[in-house]
Amino acid sequence: MKRVLILGASYTQTPLYEAAKKLGIETIAGSIPGPYPGFDLADETAYMNIADPEECLEIAKGLELDGVCTCGLDLGMRAIGAISDGCHIPGPSRAAAEKAGNKFEMKKALVAAGVQTARFFCIHNEEELEQALDQLPFPVILKAVDQMGSRGIFRSNTREEARENFHKSMEATAKDYCLVEEFIEGEIFGVEAMIQNGEVLFMLPNNIEAFVVTTPTPVGHSVPFKEEDLLGEQIRQQTEKAIRALGLDNCPVNCDFIKRDGTVYVIELTGRSGATGLSEMTGIYYGLNYYEMILRLAVGEDVSGCFKGDVPCTPNLTHTLMADRKGIVREIINRNAPAQDILDLSFNIEPGDAVQPYTNGRDRIGQVILKGDSLAGCERRLKEILDRISLRLEGDLPLTDTPVMELSGINNNRVFCKREDTIPFSFGGNKVRFAQYYLEDMERKGANAMILYGGYHSNLCRILSAACLKKGIPCSMIHMVDDIDPEEKSFNMSLIQASGVKEYRCHKTGIAECVQQAMDDFRAQGLEPYYIHGTIYGKGNETTPMRAYVDTYREICQQEREMGIHFDYIFLATSTNSTQSGLVAGLCMDGDDRKIVGISVTRPADRAVQVIAANLKEYQQKYDASYRLCCNPEILVEDAYLAGGYGCENEGIRQTIREAYLKDGMNLDATYTGKAFWGMKEYLTSHHIQGKNILFLHTGGTPLFFDALEEGVFA
Repeated sequence: MKRVLILGASYTQTPLYEAAKKLGIETIAGSIPGPYPGFDLADETAYMNIADPEECLEIAKGLELDGVCTCGLDLGMRAIGAISDGCHIPGPSRAAAEKAGNKFEMKKALVAAGVQTARFFCIHNEEELEQALDQLPFPVILKAVDQMGSRGIFRSNTREEARENFHKSMEATAKDYCLVEEFIEGEIFGVEAMIQNGEVLFMLPNNIEAFVVTTPTPVGHSVPFKEEDLLGEQIRQQTEKAIRALGLDNCPVNCDFIKRDGTVYVIELTGRSGATGLSEMTGIYYGLNYYEMILRLAVGEDVSGCFKGDVPCTPNLTHTLMADRKGIVREIINRNAPAQDILDLSFNIEPGDAVQPYTNGRDRIGQVILKGDSLAGCERRLKEILDRISLRLEGDLPLTDTPVMELSGINNNRVFCKREDTIPFSFGGNKVRFAQYYLEDMERKGANAMILYGGYHSNLCRILSAACLKKGIPCSMIHMVDDIDPEEKSFNMSLIQASGVKEYRCHKTGIAECVQQAMDDFRAQGLEPYYIHGTIYGKGNETTPMRAYVDTYREICQQEREMGIHFDYIFLATSTNSTQSGLVAGLCMDGDDRKIVGISVTRPADRAVQVIAANLKEYQQKYDASYRLCCNPEILVEDAYLAGGYGCENEGIRQTIREAYLKDGMNLDATYTGKAFWGMKEYLTSHHIQGKNILFLHTGGTPLFFDALEEGVFA
């Protein structure tokens, strides 16, 4: 049995260990001690500092090796060269590996071979820095020569920044020098390649999805290369020249490029396969397991024929998953159903782990790998997949997947209810979801004080005022008094007032002025206000609560799969129309065959349809959403059950509240859910709907149920 030393034992190297088992190759994990998954997959463990070539070679001599390799890891490159030479096994020479592991030696070799690359200077001190800056245009890059990825690399736009970043680069390196080089403004891309016995077996240019910090950092890759026809031949020439310049042989090659004005420049290259899904991307494109190719190459097997002839050239992409907020993970939400085009959707975090917005590869939380019929199709599909992934963090409002329960049937229809009222915060309801999304949006925008809008019947004001109190966020409420007597007592009123919000009363004509006053008052206290509806005119933030119910629509779809059922209709109370807008947006994106019917509790139907249509358009533009369905036919709002207007009721609504509780133990209220449930029953009857699966979305409002009790609904 062949024996291979794999340098590194982290999640990046685990596919090598798994591929070795399939090939019947015995593996030794070479790494420092730690909780690395490769140790469990390897046949043996050899603790070593893979950054120390001499130590690694000394240990390797006692292991009876047939090969040595790694993937996605620069740190062990010099050790691979030392072991290949010292143990007389296939692999890059020590001299080549030394050049690949030191950016200065690499750049010297590239320039000597006439490879197109950025101008550079090696500097030991500030005097040499100043001399170099006299000869280079800004911006420039300061580089530690012996670090991985973007570590020790800093862009500098001025001399002052260059002087500061020189010291940062010197702190990051073990050498007594670093590089300063021209920063070529352009678009980065990459090339994966493999060389065996002096023959370059393939060269695969790929598009790079870059995350830009001080310098662009790859977070995704895709093929085919978008400018193959224009730049392909030049790329292949420069790649081969760079490989020959370093003397790399019998190894995979990962090469980074940048293109500007039709010219490609080599940034750097190394003798191992790339990270962030590049090995998977290469394997999918050629229709093989690229990790197996790396191992077979390492033990000296001829793999030249694997990249020739009729290869599938399958379009595919890889993407690094990342968090957009900082905190401790409470729950990972993935609403994606298994699909043949999703080759990998995995997470390297779990509940209890700390996450933060992405700055470098250590912040990754997982990866997605897709294949498709075209690269454009893969890119569209990626957006859909990412839209179904989110994190719930400790300290967030306690959102949960709310239960779906079956109720008593209506007109030979099976009727179910999704109990949003069970969300365990401030008596629950759809507005808890709104509140969490508003809080996240407020955090992203750097605000620290909140302005609400509504009245004392408002479930949203009840929940947001409680959330602000819990989080210590100063909170004010714009109270428009035209619709309902502000002195009318309600349980929501008591709860809102108990939360300590500052109230600004106004009539409908004075809302903007009132919002402006609340903003000015917060700013006078040194606070930055966040108005939940956007501008003082209530525009610009329509999509934030919508997004909560796009996500809830995916939750419903997942529950359908788990229950083995499809809901033909979804009914809900619709007032400001944000919840229905989100559900319809989810429907349009997924292309499902169902109807979403809003029972209006406030607006005339024609106005509600206008609002929802505008919201859908705004959502599509803001999030680049791809709607599979035409929106207008899906906007169904019924205003025949207003019963006199917002806050008004009739005996049919009261009877519905009684029956829901007595038959199914479910609380409804006269303002929202009771009116909507009554309207749903009437709608099913008047439209002769039978034999269907009906879902009623219970949007909450439990305190209003107790208002109904006080008013004698059961009398």
